[in-house]
Amino acid sequence: MNKKIVKPKVGQKIYVPSSFYVYRGEDDFEGGIATISSIEYDKHLPKDHFNHIMISIEERFNVGYNWNYLLENQKKWAKEYKNKIAHPDPDYSPEFNDSEADWH
Repeated sequence: MNKKIVKPKVGQKIYVPSSFYVYRGEDDFEGGIATISSIEYDKHLPKDHFNHIMISIEERFNVGYNWNYLLENQKKWAKEYKNKIAHPDPDYSPEFNDSEADWH
């Protein structure tokens, strides 16, 4: 089946999920509406491959998101987050920030 490829645009608004970490609470992130800041196309994968397009957002430095995964979940996250803006939500509690954790 030939599926139409939807391409992202810098400046486009998109919902992203929350991320919470057991040993890196300082990296916790609340999901919501985010703004695409950059787009990367994998030169080694076919254009219709699920992992061909990765995006970054203004609200979260140095983290990439799989574009197709985001697209698949927009309706669900729109219901969940509504008008919330995505943003860092760090937890600096010592019990949730362990630089000695063995799986870092």
